[in-house]
Amino acid sequence: MNGRRWPPLLFAVALMALPPGCTADEKPRGPTEAPLPPPVARAHLRELTGDVQIKRAVADEWSPARDELPLYENDKVRTEAGASAQVVFANGSTLHLGGDSLVGIAESKLRTDVTVLRGRVDATLEKPATQSLSVTTPSATVRAGRKIEFQ
Repeated sequence: MNGRRWPPLLFAVALMALPPGCTADEKPRGPTEAPLPPPVARAHLRELTGDVQIKRAVADEWSPARDELPLYENDKVRTEAGASAQVVFANGSTLHLGGDSLVGIAESKLRTDVTVLRGRVDATLEKPATQSLSVTTPSATVRAGRKIEFQ
């Protein structure tokens, strides 16, 4: 700035604007926030055959799935033609995905366990008297307490 120096008073005012204990390069810290609890797995993948992929709710890309991979709220699973997978929920309910399927996991806003966006799924409940599974499609929601099939 044309070799000018800042007046000492202006420099002192700028330093006073920083919170105590901060240097000019640090950002002021807010109140300490409690850490978020780790996400709870809603289901796990099992018995994968062929090309099965997942898209995490917090990710932009699809990645290869593997056996016993935990699934969290709003994750998506897709199977390519000829592929299959099982989604086993914490309560023991099992969803069998056929080829060319796309499902979303545990969308709690809709109070559902899975959303079938494309393809065929077969659902099995080991203990229908004590288990339930809610499945949403683009046009319907079904809550069942027995062996069910959606197409």
